Amino acid sequence: MPRYACRTGIPAIKDTCDAACGPRKEQAFLRGLGLVATVVVALLALAAMVNPALADSPARLPSAERQHELVRFVRQECGFCHGLKLTGGLGSPLTAHALAGKPRESLEATILYGRPGTAMPGWMPHLSEADAAWIVTMLLKGFPE
Repeated sequence: MPRYACRTGIPAIKDTCDAACGPRKEQAFLRGLGLVATVVVALLALAAMVNPALADSPARLPSAERQHELVRFVRQECGFCHGLKLTGGLGSPLTAHALAGKPRESLEATILYGRPGTAMPGWMPHLSEADAAWIVTMLLKGFPE
């Protein structure tokens, strides 16, 4: 049935047009679902901006054994320059307060690639991107003892 026939206002034609031309329930459902998904993603992004620790997904988390190794690594290797309590020394402090507001991508890049022209080495040969992400998350929360 041509679309212009739907505008006639004749009840018999209008019922047929609604069935043929009107919005389908599946399309309305999918549009609603898309809107819900968009809102959820926006809320998760907002939560991650407010609390960067929420940005980590479980897939990026190192195993419990690796986490223990990373705590030891940070305390020994990073603590050598940044102080045993990570409150500063030759290197700047790595406390949650000192790192607040710094972009996590920048912190991860510093861990992996170092800072040219400074004493900060890149740890890429020893750490994966997931390791660096976990370390940054822990530093932003307050590194565990």
